[in-house]
Amino acid sequence: MKNFITKENFNHRMMQLFILVAHLVLLKWILYTLYEGGILPFKIILYHFLGISIYGGCLIRFCAWFYKRQYLKEFEKYGREPKLEE
Repeated sequence: MKNFITKENFNHRMMQLFILVAHLVLLKWILYTLYEGGILPFKIILYHFLGISIYGGCLIRFCAWFYKRQYLKEFEKYGREPKLEE
């Protein structure tokens, strides 16, 4: 646990913390919408689910972009080209 956060990986760990918090916010929003689903008007519920899907899609896209960038940085750092199978 001592080497979990080092000077070299501090930014990476902070980004992981941000992603974790963003996912927890999304989960809280989903639970709120499901819990209040019987009380709120249908139009409001529809907007909530539309917002949840947009937020979730952007979160997935951001995480994929971030980890692809990290992957390419590591390969560039060690002087190797990534070989992706197509």
